[in-house]
Amino acid sequence: MSEPPGEGRSLRVAMFADFHPATLGGIQTSMRAQRAALERRGHRVTVFTIPPPEPTPPDSGIVVLTTTGGMSVNGYPVALPTRRNARLIDTVFAERGFDVVHAQTTYGAGIAGLRAARRHGLPVVQSMHSRDDSFIERNSPFPYLAALTMRVLHGGFVGLRKELPRLPESRTARHAWRPLVAQAQAADHVVVPTRHFAQRLAAHGVDRPLHVVSNGVDDDLVRALPERPRDRGPRLRVLWCGRFSAEKRPLDAVEAVRLAEGCTLDIYGAGALETRLRSAVDRPGLRERVRLHGEVSQAECLTAMRANDVLLFPSAGCDTQGMVLLEAVAAGIPVLHCDPDVTETVPEGGEFRARDASTDALAEALRLLAQHRDRLDAMREVLARHADRTLQSRFTERLVAVYTEAIAASGRLP
Repeated sequence: MSEPPGEGRSLRVAMFADFHPATLGGIQTSMRAQRAALERRGHRVTVFTIPPPEPTPPDSGIVVLTTTGGMSVNGYPVALPTRRNARLIDTVFAERGFDVVHAQTTYGAGIAGLRAARRHGLPVVQSMHSRDDSFIERNSPFPYLAALTMRVLHGGFVGLRKELPRLPESRTARHAWRPLVAQAQAADHVVVPTRHFAQRLAAHGVDRPLHVVSNGVDDDLVRALPERPRDRGPRLRVLWCGRFSAEKRPLDAVEAVRLAEGCTLDIYGAGALETRLRSAVDRPGLRERVRLHGEVSQAECLTAMRANDVLLFPSAGCDTQGMVLLEAVAAGIPVLHCDPDVTETVPEGGEFRARDASTDALAEALRLLAQHRDRLDAMREVLARHADRTLQSRFTERLVAVYTEAIAASGRLP
């Protein structure tokens, strides 16, 4: 009798993503870690994605799709499921052969992956990473129009016959959720990083098999982390890192530190709000306390976490998990936040929650931590006991089990 995939033989996984793995972002970081961990276990992963913004070293495991001029998602060009891309994908599928398709996104490349799987009779595992409703409502100049356009475009490729449940949300949010639900419903199995996001998907009508599999941090990056500096500076060293996007609230982080005199702030990242952020920092009293470091690698961000006292995570109600939270646990830096969902990722006792999401409340919490540094020592001790729980190696077996279940259900076992 042949052994099931994932137990006795390597799997051949076709991943589809609308963001190139060489770029920075939570989805890209998660995908890189998953690919590396799968390949260490002997599986073969091929990523179908958009071109990188800068030249990258040759990688036979990446297939670059053709993008459509004039279209972008979050600043990245879009690879629509065109006939040209379908021919390229079909050629690679014929040459390499695959057991399962894993779509990491829900835009052009994600749709192309779904269609390719159906053409080749392969099971589809869909990862749901993003809260498009929050992103559109907080970033688009015309949120309703943007959500409606996204719904219509996505619906032209992936239909959804069922009506969404009526929930207490805006019309914009309702339109934004529809493509997410349609993509999930078109898959055979759905992977989500947290229970709270799985509950939101189910509440919006997703009834496909849902698997909660956390994202992870690459094991090698964690092993390479330097020791934490022993010196304690006179001021609380605060860190913020991520995409300069409205729902991530980098401007609120700057304002909270402005109100908390006993703090410095190091900011790592880039994005649409960069000009406004530079203007906010370039003020008397802040120039000496706030430093912008630009976009850095994940390894550099983890090293910075080792050198700072607390991670400021001011976003609320917009994250499915937040890779930066996993990185914080791995690096052992306490997290100051204002979102109850954070505690699913950061262990209780390793985080401190402000009384509400206002900048005044965040500043109040910063002042308290600056005055009681022993609290941070206790939080670091908690995080040290849980650091290994963020490693990608802990979640790869579960991901392979989802692949295996999807393959078995499709009847494609050898």
